[in-house]
Amino acid sequence: MIRNTEGIVLHTLKYAESSLIARIYTREMGMQSYLVRGVRKSKSRNRQMLFQPLTLVNLVAYHKDNKDGLQNIKEISLRHAYRHIPFDIHKTSLAIFLAEVLSHALKSQEYNYTLFDFLNNSLLGLDQKQDKLSFFHLFFLLRLSRFLGFQPRNNRNATNLFFNLQEGVYQPVYDNEQTCLDASLSESFFLLAEADSETLPPIQKEHRKMLLKKLIDYYRYHLSGMPEIKSIAVLETVFE
Repeated sequence: MIRNTEGIVLHTLKYAESSLIARIYTREMGMQSYLVRGVRKSKSRNRQMLFQPLTLVNLVAYHKDNKDGLQNIKEISLRHAYRHIPFDIHKTSLAIFLAEVLSHALKSQEYNYTLFDFLNNSLLGLDQKQDKLSFFHLFFLLRLSRFLGFQPRNNRNATNLFFNLQEGVYQPVYDNEQTCLDASLSESFFLLAEADSETLPPIQKEHRKMLLKKLIDYYRYHLSGMPEIKSIAVLETVFE
């Protein structure tokens, strides 16, 4: 069956001498892996650019239902050309980080229009965003957790002052530094979770750095097989 769909390129692997395996999150078919033959030949340089992480593409693909293996692409074209992400070091670093997180977090082949539209609109927004970039990835991770089924519970009060990463709730006791945020960091986490992307919560830089690491820990508690995210180090260096 031939299917037409929008897609977001997340990750590629070299295959054989001149081919790629591309993992693309599609609007109509969810996560799919495609074998792209001959794309790494010198004459295919322009086509190879379509498979950079987070490229927004249109696909015409040969799709076999209930197939866990590789699908094949009939046609692929650029859906939107980013104006700033490839040329702004802060946005480029954010894109690399988001692509790494998404390539591990999105496993299901089932389509989810709402999730796809959230990702698509977030990337378009990042490309146009002029300020508040140091908060963008934090907001993104918290919003994404809603679609993945482990949104933090909003139960913080005068008694429940400590956020438990493993349980996803605020609790009255501080267990340990591995699974629990202290009172100060829990407050910053709460402010971030309750703020909208246009209103910056009053969170100091050191707390932002720690919250990023703890948010990744939060994902690793709730997503089986989530590895260490290597691009965090680059992101921290760029935003220093």
